[in-house]
This record gives sequence, C-alpha cells and structure tokens, in this order.
Amino acid sequence: MSASPPSPTSPSPSRLVPQLLVALLQRRRFDSTLRPSPTFRGFSPHSIAAALAAIPRLLLPRFPRRLCPQRPFPSSSASSSPANRRLSAALTLAFLSWSHDHAAHPGRVPFSEAPLRAAALALVRAHALPALFRLLRAHAPLVSTAALTDVIRALGEEGLPRHALAAFHRMRQLRCAPDAQCHNTLIAALCRNGRFREARFLLDQMERPGARCAPDSYTYTVLISWYCRIGVGTGCRKAARRRIYEAGRLFRRMGEKGLQPDVVTYNCLINGLCKTYRIERAHELFDEMLVKGCAPNRVTYNSFVRYYSVVNEVGKAVEWMRQMDEKGHGVASSSTYTPVIHSLCESGRVGEARKFLIEMAESGHLPREHTFKLMKDAIGDAGEEPLPAELCQSIEDGIKERCQQVMRIKPIMRPVTR
Repeated sequence: MSASPPSPTSPSPSRLVPQLLVALLQRRRFDSTLRPSPTFRGFSPHSIAAALAAIPRLLLPRFPRRLCPQRPFPSSSASSSPANRRLSAALTLAFLSWSHDHAAHPGRVPFSEAPLRAAALALVRAHALPALFRLLRAHAPLVSTAALTDVIRALGEEGLPRHALAAFHRMRQLRCAPDAQCHNTLIAALCRNGRFREARFLLDQMERPGARCAPDSYTYTVLISWYCRIGVGTGCRKAARRRIYEAGRLFRRMGEKGLQPDVVTYNCLINGLCKTYRIERAHELFDEMLVKGCAPNRVTYNSFVRYYSVVNEVGKAVEWMRQMDEKGHGVASSSTYTPVIHSLCESGRVGEARKFLIEMAESGHLPREHTFKLMKDAIGDAGEEPLPAELCQSIEDGIKERCQQVMRIKPIMRPVTR
C-alpha cells in the first residue's frame, strides 16, 4: 500500500483512509508480504487511530435507531452480518499489528494510547468482545480511565449492557480507578438498554458514605432523562406514569443531597410531565425554575407549546411562544412553529396556519417537508389564498438542499438503482 506523505513525519488521515479502503476492496492481507512505498515515512499514532476508526465505518454501517417501548434499544450494528463483524475484527487486529511492526520506517513504531483506544472501539463495533479484553490485558499499562469510559459508552450504544458492566468491573485489574464520568457513562449505558435496576444499584453504591465517587447533578440528570424518555415511549399510560413518578423521586432526592438541578434536568422532567399530561406539575416546576434563578430556554418552552398544541389549545401555545420571545429566553425555531401549524391545520384554521408558516419562513427557519406539504394541501382544500410563489420556491430549494446535505453525511440513505 503506497503512501506519499504530505508532511515529513507521516501521512495525513485524509489520504491514508482512502488507501486503506482500496486495500480492503482488493482483499489485501496486512502481514509481512504487504510492504509500503519506499517514500513512505511511517505512521503516526493519530494516522493509525484514524485508519482503525475507518474500518468499522466501511464494513459495519450504522442504521437509524428505533425506540422499542418495552425492550432495550437495538444495537446500531445488530443488522450487520456476522461475517462482516468477524472480518472487521480480523482486519482491525491485523492492521494494528502491521502498522506497528511491518510498516514502520525505519524501525518499530512504539505503541500508544490513541491506536489502542481506536482498536478497542472498532472491536466493540464488531462485537469481538474476547479479542477486546485480550487486547486490553496485553497492553494494560497504556489503558486509561478515559479509554475504558469510551469503551463502556460504545458497549452501551451497541446494546451490550452486561459487557459494559464487565468492562467496568475489570478496571481495577487494568489498574484504572473509575471516576465520576465513568460511573455516569455506565449508568447511561444501563438505562439506554432498560437496565434501571442495575443503574439504581450503582447509584446507591455511589451514595454510600465513604464512596470513592459521589454522585453529581449529571448522575441524577442521566437517570431522570432516561426514565422520562423510555417512560414516554412505552405506549402504556400506567407504565409511563410509574416511570415519571420514579423520575420525580430522583429529582427530590437530588435536592435532599444538596445538589442544584440545572436547566437540562428541569427540561427532561418538564418534557416527561407534559407528554404524560401532568401539566399542573410541569407548571410548578417552571415556576420553581424562575424562583431559583434557573433561566428556562427554548427547549423548556417547546415542551409547553407541544402540549397545548396536542390538546388543541393553540391560543395558549402561541402565548407561550410569544412569552419566550418577550422575556428573552429563546427564539422560536422550526420545532416551535411546527406543532402550532399542525394543530391549526387539523382544527380547520388554515388561514392562521398560513400566517405562521410565512412568519417562520421570513424569520429564516425552514419548515419540514411534511409540514410544507400539509400546509399546501390544507390551503387547497380550504380554498384559501395560496402561498407566495417566491416563498414556495425558496422553501422547496431549501428542502432539496437539506436532503442533499443529509445524503452526503449519510450515504446509506441514497436510493439504490437496480
């Protein structure tokens, strides 16, 4: 694999990764038979880490996650074939060894933390967990708490909470002391996969007198956020209320420990309360925010705007939107206007919805494609004055440009021509 270095030290990752892709497509073996170009001046830890991070991106593309009400979140690589996962793990280990032993110029490249972390994350994506733990044990002096925290986070995203716990418990064997961020990452990984009992047990361990890591406000915010997210997504009103109740208990427990909730904590709980139709308690929390000097933001107001739009009280939704602008707590965006426009169209108030759409476009916010189509159909059915031609053209151009930008970022969404 030839590489012409742009710098006197090592090739840049932007030039190395395409060459790695070519080697993968050619089924090249990363061993002693693969020699770099004579002009190749060796790898740097950063370039090796970039190449290792590209292997799972090329072989194990991510797919959009779907919220399962009563089950854990599905793995982002669950739909990848076992053969691709085995191939990704084998190539990760082979390239890691080859880049340090056979591609070194003029001698062996010393092992460092950055390639080790990238290789560990690639093995997590490939679900090669025995190889992952063997690699960490073999290079234990280079393993840091931050690297293991990233591994735990990746295991949680892949839907492997049991192995995330195993990585956490092996930190002492690797001579790493878990800090508060590591505990918070593990709690988030457990909650993401519906393991609330283990997450609460870990919180109880942190709250014990003399514990190495005491919980902070972020610890409680993570639990409150996941209780509200999964509680709202269950589809069962009783289960949703029970989990919102648990989130409220954690919120009060947070205050008893002397920790002050921030705007993110309030927003998580207010959003969960609004989606479970406990609007009185949401108003109480909003008033409490103002009394304690915690300024609400656009996310706070959007929760109330969505609630009043869903219950068909559009007047109050508009009042909350105007109040946000008047008090300087935020500026209305597309996520603020959209529920109001949908509610007005569903209730037959197409003229008012048309005014809000024009106001949103003139303020520089692009409506979603579904909202724009809904508005055009409602105007045609109601016989209202159509939208200005220049405005329609600018919105259509903006939607087309946004779709092209998404396709560049997520090429998996491009239509496949057979």
